[in-house]
Amino acid sequence: MPELGTYNPKKVIVLFGGIEITGFAENSIIKIKPMSEGIGDIVGAHGDVVRTISPDGRHEATINLLQSSSSNDLLAVVHARDKSVGDGVLPLVIKDLSGRMTFYDSLAWIVNNPETNRTNNAADGSQEWTIHTAGGTLFPGGHD
Repeated sequence: MPELGTYNPKKVIVLFGGIEITGFAENSIIKIKPMSEGIGDIVGAHGDVVRTISPDGRHEATINLLQSSSSNDLLAVVHARDKSVGDGVLPLVIKDLSGRMTFYDSLAWIVNNPETNRTNNAADGSQEWTIHTAGGTLFPGGHD
């Protein structure tokens, strides 16, 4: 019997420091990627292979928001305060409620302000925020 899953982008939630991020852009909501190779390998002169399991658990999350999203204001304030005072390391939670994908890390921070672009088309002016984590647990999961 074939499997059927249903994805609903409205059910993707992002919490940064307890703040719910809203106002996602049209096509790309969020992307999470490891910042290092999880398991690397090399091959020796005789074909012997050695694997190396990296202890580096850092991740990079990219959040794409509409330019009209009030979450841009909140993230800008958090980042400005972090640069000034250094207290912008906050928990990051990402969950797809229409499936089983989850990500969590208690140590996350905004890398920089997003590149800002204004044109005659609001879709061209989305704000892409980059957040780094000190570690994190990602479960890619499928959909219900």
